Amino acid sequence: MILVRRSSGWGKFLPLLLLIATLPAVAQVGLYGEFSATHINVANEPEIYGITFGGYSDKRFEHHLTFLSVGPDVRLSLQSGTSSNGGRGGRPAQSLISISGGPRVAFNIPVARLHPYVEGLFGGGDSQIGEQVSDGYPPPANSSQLNKNGGGTFESQILGGLDLKVHPHVDWRVVEGGYAQFISTGSPGLNIMTLSTGIVIRLP
Repeated sequence: MILVRRSSGWGKFLPLLLLIATLPAVAQVGLYGEFSATHINVANEPEIYGITFGGYSDKRFEHHLTFLSVGPDVRLSLQSGTSSNGGRGGRPAQSLISISGGPRVAFNIPVARLHPYVEGLFGGGDSQIGEQVSDGYPPPANSSQLNKNGGGTFESQILGGLDLKVHPHVDWRVVEGGYAQFISTGSPGLNIMTLSTGIVIRLP
């Protein structure tokens, strides 16, 4: 007698993933650069701005599921900012540095030259939110209260965006929106929302 146990969770998607992996496909690499604005869900913290560089590999299917592409995405994000609400003795400074990667799923709409996509990324880096930056005055007595978040972080992020083909090998990343959680060692976690735009170079 053969007993079959009902699968649960991600296991029920395994047959579909195996089927997709066996379909004939053509891989393509894309390199991109983005400018980003990020909102931090911490009281009195202003938006910060920065750049992101990354690359992905698309597996585009030839005969089946031609509208679908799957593959990994890896990126480096550098963001920073300062504000003047620290008063005499210094000003808070913000920075987020992260390296992350994960699966990317894109949808091809050739008629409209559009390529919407979604991603789930994981990684780590460093966050300094509300850190005191000296401006030549003695630090205030309550300066320790400005260390709202800092140190090494673990990052998880969900992203979605829309690329528009403007040249056989160039896409305009019209918009990309993301929601991320940063878990820091010895500090409260961060929830951030990011809005980006940029350029994608697709290699033949």
